[in-house]
Amino acid sequence: MDNKTITSDDAIFFMDMVNSAKSPNDIRGFYKRKSYYKILDEKDSDEYQRFMRIYNAEKHILKERERQILDDLYGLTKPRMTLKEAGIPHNITQERVRQLRHRAEITIVRNLVKQFKGIAK
Repeated sequence: MDNKTITSDDAIFFMDMVNSAKSPNDIRGFYKRKSYYKILDEKDSDEYQRFMRIYNAEKHILKERERQILDDLYGLTKPRMTLKEAGIPHNITQERVRQLRHRAEITIVRNLVKQFKGIAK
């Protein structure tokens, strides 16, 4: 299978990991920690590899700053950074990093929903 090939199951998996309201598996509630925090430090796990494969296939649609921030937060090329650490190179606050992370993840989810019509709630 091509490394860039993404299935509808992969799209749902990504939506679940970023806690997207568009996921068919979504259960709304108050603040819910992002599911991917459990796997980001387990780089050898299948879930981490799957999450990163989907992210790498979709990150081309993001703006450069959003891509750099997600790369830093996900630990793509170097150790994972906190929101505060990821903001330092861009001279922005950790709250702004959180907002940009949210916007970037929504952009990816919307693109996945467009690719796989009928998977979203």
